[in-house]
Amino acid sequence: MYRVLIVDDEPNILSALRRCLARIDVTLLDGEPLKVEAFTSPEAAIERCEEQDFDIVMSDYRMPEMDGVEFLTRIMETQPSAPRIIISGYADRKALIAAVNDAQLSRFIEKPWDDAALHHAVISILGGAKHRPTRPAATYADVHADRHLQRLEEENPGITHVDLDDNGGINIGDFDADDE
Repeated sequence: MYRVLIVDDEPNILSALRRCLARIDVTLLDGEPLKVEAFTSPEAAIERCEEQDFDIVMSDYRMPEMDGVEFLTRIMETQPSAPRIIISGYADRKALIAAVNDAQLSRFIEKPWDDAALHHAVISILGGAKHRPTRPAATYADVHADRHLQRLEEENPGITHVDLDDNGGINIGDFDADDE
């Protein structure tokens, strides 16, 4: 089971985040369900982190008791390996830099968040949290894309091959500017 802690001073935001996270397909998390604990008080969340380890800690940036950077920085003392996410509608560049540097954020997600982007962030973070296979299970989109590439290659041999130079640049072919 993956444990996620969320802190936001607005109960309706906590409810929306819980609903959003509950819709993550557990097959994308090695069959492990998410257990979400939500707090409106950063202090209460800090106390809980002294009792329980979490796989992800999420926080709002602007809260009345303490801001998200201070909260996540304090969480680092009890949960040093837990990835930290700030979810905020406040996107001041200076605040973001402080959040990344001081709280060592894994992600910054803007409010209003996109459910799919939040799902992707959580899935990708948790993908490294426990012993996962080196390659995640293929999704329908992956299989569909592979079939499409296979069909293109059959119709036009070599079209899906990319020739890279030593610096990682793409070689398009023999092109000489003097031939123009």
